[in-house]
Amino acid sequence: MAKGWTDERRVAYSRMMKARKAWAHSTGPRTVEGKKRSSRNAKGNGRRQRLDAELAAIEALMRAWEVVLRGSPRSPYIRSRASDDSNV
Repeated sequence: MAKGWTDERRVAYSRMMKARKAWAHSTGPRTVEGKKRSSRNAKGNGRRQRLDAELAAIEALMRAWEVVLRGSPRSPYIRSRASDDSNV
């Protein structure tokens, strides 16, 4: 038997899932407690919040370096592109 799914198997699985209609039976939480509990699903141990904070700090550093490397008009360290083009 070949690895992976054949076209026939994909079609058969698609038909089976459409016939089953699992999405019609999925209702989500109904009680207030269940809704509160499900709203906290991604907040298990605080890793996500720490990751978001670290990513925000990295993005801020990248924006700052982009200004320095591209040469902000206020940057005394980098010449502007207009002065570089005149030397060519």
